[in-house]
Amino acid sequence: MPPLAKSLDAAGVERLVGVALGRRPADTVIRGARLVNVFSEQVEEPGAVALAEGRVASLGPELPGWVGGETMVIEAPGQYLLPGLIDAHNHLDAIFQLGPYAALALPRGNTTVITETGMIAGAWGQRGVMEVVAEAAAMPMRFFHLAPAMCPPFPELETSAGLGQDEFLSILMDPACLGLGETYWPSVIDLDPRVGPRFAAVQALGKRLGGHAAGARGEKLMAYAASGVGDCHESTTAAEALERIRLGLAVQVREGFIRQEMPAVVPALKDLPDSRLVMLVTDFPPMDELIAEGAMNVLLKKAVALGVPPARAVAWCSLNPARYYGLDRLGAVAPGWLADLVLVDDLQGFKASRVWVEGELAASQGRLLAEPPAYAYPPEARHSIKSPALTLGDLRLPGSGDRARVRVVEAVNGTITREGQAELAVRAGSLEADPAQDVQKIAHVNRQSPELRMALGFARGWGLKRGALASTLIWDTCNVFGVGASDAELLLALNRVREMGGGWVVTEGERVVAELPLPICGVTSPEPIPAIQARAEKCEAALRTLGCPMPRPFLTAQTFCFTGLPFLRLTDKGLMDMRRRELVPVLLKD
Repeated sequence: MPPLAKSLDAAGVERLVGVALGRRPADTVIRGARLVNVFSEQVEEPGAVALAEGRVASLGPELPGWVGGETMVIEAPGQYLLPGLIDAHNHLDAIFQLGPYAALALPRGNTTVITETGMIAGAWGQRGVMEVVAEAAAMPMRFFHLAPAMCPPFPELETSAGLGQDEFLSILMDPACLGLGETYWPSVIDLDPRVGPRFAAVQALGKRLGGHAAGARGEKLMAYAASGVGDCHESTTAAEALERIRLGLAVQVREGFIRQEMPAVVPALKDLPDSRLVMLVTDFPPMDELIAEGAMNVLLKKAVALGVPPARAVAWCSLNPARYYGLDRLGAVAPGWLADLVLVDDLQGFKASRVWVEGELAASQGRLLAEPPAYAYPPEARHSIKSPALTLGDLRLPGSGDRARVRVVEAVNGTITREGQAELAVRAGSLEADPAQDVQKIAHVNRQSPELRMALGFARGWGLKRGALASTLIWDTCNVFGVGASDAELLLALNRVREMGGGWVVTEGERVVAELPLPICGVTSPEPIPAIQARAEKCEAALRTLGCPMPRPFLTAQTFCFTGLPFLRLTDKGLMDMRRRELVPVLLKD
């Protein structure tokens, strides 16, 4: 559906007023539910709610004229009526399509999502973003999007499909675009030449500037906020969250696949006198949790378990994000407001029994009443990897003598790296991986160039005793990344992932042992989410049998070349020291 509701015409206004006065029948009447009022943050006594023209017409007591011959009456004693839940920060431009997501999220109470589009932009530029926007418009729930901020974040260090200023402005001008996506704070305070024109264009339109202030504090955070950035989803501690609120930044507390920060942050926010700057977001939902339980409803359950009053928790997931993004008359159950509603059984588990979108019943008992339409990307989307097939010679990293010292990208945790060192054997003039030292060879291939452009290096922490992994799901650039215990296994993985148009490949010896195809622009699968999750689990299980100790290698593979976090990263242009923002050699001098 279009994310923005149509305005009422004169007849619609007259009818809505007539229903509110009890002079005309409603489209739907919900009886006996207790309203969760997000304005007063109170749970009200049982009453009735009348819907008409896609809006809430009136709140109980029920008037005699509400029920006519065509009125749908819902008896809901003992249940609770909430506004539709809004995820204010997500990344739904990769891994799965929007239809399969809507089939799982909407029946659990999610009626609106604001998504970033940086991944698809990195993979397929403006064309990719507009395909996601077109897909979103066909869905039975509301999807808004944010224009990619800096694509790629550091063009002097890395390559992606990219966006010029005119392409950026075209995306930004779309009515469903609510502003600029998350912009890494170093780009802003170092005055990347793209920042001024893009920030000015966003603010001239009255749209939002999305933030990503991981690690910023004090004067750096102050300068970042001064640029016009309005939010941050990177608060990992209570102190960071409170510092951001003090500066007027909206705090989007993250609980999802990438990180789970509610337990550390929410207790400090639950009793604030004014919590209008607080939201709960997934950043990207864990697929297993999405399949089993849902998304924002899960965050509500966790918030209440952490001591947040239920009505306040609901406001964090409805009214607060709607107000922040200027979504007029969305995010509350009140006369004249859009009838995006959820009936839940209780205020602990928040299990949805019915969901309405703009007054139309969309789901009942956890199932959509109509399946989302299938959206077919154009054939060109499956041929977006332009780089050539590799040979063993392409993976040679020259060295002299019998042994050499090298820099190593060490995995500290699922997302952070640091610089290490190792001494490796040189065979036939080429440096090789050494699984005995937990040192693997890594490769980063520029997928946009039909001529081979790539960089090689070494990594520690993957634990591979044998085998290799290749992936095109790399944050921001969506190039081809590979890590392997041997050149031959790494070559097989890199060429296989290219052959299938993108995705995840695990190899052992001369065979592919597991794979997750992402053929749409190299980042998205057309399969149902349970099938994608099963393939991902098979890939992770295969990596474990090869020695990988990482609890979430799927995440680490996405972030291992990511330049938005410290410290040492391999891009298609070489080994980068992100503190100094400069290229450093793999080979160390004695």
